[in-house]
Amino acid sequence: LFFFFQCDNAKGLKAFYDAIKFGPNHLMVFGGVCATVTSIIAESLKGWNLVQLSFAATTPELADKKKYPYFFRTVPSDNAVNPAILKLLKHYHWKRVGTLTQDVQRFSEVRNNLTGVLDGKDIEISDTESFSDDPCTSVKKLKGNDVRIILGQFNEEMAVKVFCCAYDEEMYGSKYQWIIPGWYENLWWEAWINSSQCLSKNLLAAMEGYIGVDFEPLSSKTNKTISGRTPQQYEKEYNARRGDGQSSKFHGYAYDGIWVIARTLQRAMNYLNSTNKHQKIEDFNYSNQKLGNIFLNAMNETRFFGVTGDVVFKNGERMGTIKFTQFQEQKEVKVGEYNAVDDTLVIINNSIRFQGVEPPKDKTIIQEELRKISLPLYSILSALTILGMIMASAFLFFNIKNRNQKLIKMSSPYMNNLIILGGMLSYASIFLFGLDGSFVSEKTFETLCTVRTWILTVGYTTAFGAMFAKTWRVHAIFKNVKMKKKIIKDQKLLGIVGGMLLIDLCILICWQVVDPLRRTVEKYNMEPDPAGRDISIRPILEHCENTHMTIWLGIVYAYKGLLMV
Repeated sequence: LFFFFQCDNAKGLKAFYDAIKFGPNHLMVFGGVCATVTSIIAESLKGWNLVQLSFAATTPELADKKKYPYFFRTVPSDNAVNPAILKLLKHYHWKRVGTLTQDVQRFSEVRNNLTGVLDGKDIEISDTESFSDDPCTSVKKLKGNDVRIILGQFNEEMAVKVFCCAYDEEMYGSKYQWIIPGWYENLWWEAWINSSQCLSKNLLAAMEGYIGVDFEPLSSKTNKTISGRTPQQYEKEYNARRGDGQSSKFHGYAYDGIWVIARTLQRAMNYLNSTNKHQKIEDFNYSNQKLGNIFLNAMNETRFFGVTGDVVFKNGERMGTIKFTQFQEQKEVKVGEYNAVDDTLVIINNSIRFQGVEPPKDKTIIQEELRKISLPLYSILSALTILGMIMASAFLFFNIKNRNQKLIKMSSPYMNNLIILGGMLSYASIFLFGLDGSFVSEKTFETLCTVRTWILTVGYTTAFGAMFAKTWRVHAIFKNVKMKKKIIKDQKLLGIVGGMLLIDLCILICWQVVDPLRRTVEKYNMEPDPAGRDISIRPILEHCENTHMTIWLGIVYAYKGLLMV
């Protein structure tokens, strides 16, 4: 049992080989902090039948059991955050995300693993962007692809650049959610803000609300651990013993690692006692593959509650607890945790603060809103129309009742009746033109397109045609320069109006047969939601239209214009 600390491949290998060659037989290797040294030694352990347990090596590369079959770790790997991220995405129903990754192997490996985790889980990675030094182009592409939920993998220095770019592109606030590594140092941005090109207040504005994901240093449960202490009691004793010494977030995993080794050796001894009375763990040597496999299997069976939570291995990987923190008012606040053992996510009540009234949408939600005729306005116009029709009915009744009186008879009561009836038809069209999608179905609306056109056209021609006929009669009489008595009877005037209606009928039938009116929806530019929700409102307006609308209206307007002239 030994430790090695130096992050130098040559020195690490030499220390390891010296221990193998000159030291006593070691049952296991405990340690390995730096990824490069740890991976080199872990790859060679099979040759000595040695099991290695690390408490701080988080590089995803070490999860390859074909390459590192004898390697275990009590600390979750960098990839362990991905199932937690998946659970968070599911919790908030985010089905469309984008990734932004710094071109470093560590981050690329996590991104690649995340792609596999999300595959088949009904979550689309709509855009995958990476960068070396300047993330602004990638951030701009994410915005161009309408990515709202951004999963980032980059270090602190690049994080400052990313959020500066996000501020410039307005990719922050209520419409966006950034999810990034949570292992940054406290006040991490202060070390890099001076090298950036944005103001501190702008950077903090863009950072507000981001969610960090990292392993939990110590369990938040109050249960007693295998040592008899609660995680809180352990932390208190740890802080008391280290005094002013620097703390490491891996100390709990190192502590649990000692217990893992102890339980592994105990389990191996129990196994040997029950199966082979003549062999002990002290008989282990580097060529003893049988004992090496016993240690390997015993460690795989580890399960207990430690200061970092449930200590369970799956293919040598720690099934640990992942914590979620959120950047709120310039400080990190824990908002939830994910337990990999039972695959559960717990969000602390009312701890997550989204910038809007609800969590951001995973894409721009366009809600079409039918622009309707104002009901009060429609009611007022309908009331005025009814009054007009009542007044017209009164005039019609008066005209019919007194049609034989001299003055009324001289004014052509039949023509007057047609004028009134035409006006009443035109009045009736007001009711039909006020009916839209808020009152009738789409099919009914399309029928109304034809009905109201016919009613208004016939009403207009009837009223103005009768007025035209009366005017023509007066014109014909006064144009009679010989002053001969000339009688133009109402029957002739009715024929004139009938002829005009026949022309209307021909135009309307051709219009209906050749190019009928259809319900058409016109869409306008998007508008922000008045209620402040993270959606865009696209106003739509329904109206009646056909392919050659301009031609048909031109024919009708030209013909009707002659009546007015």
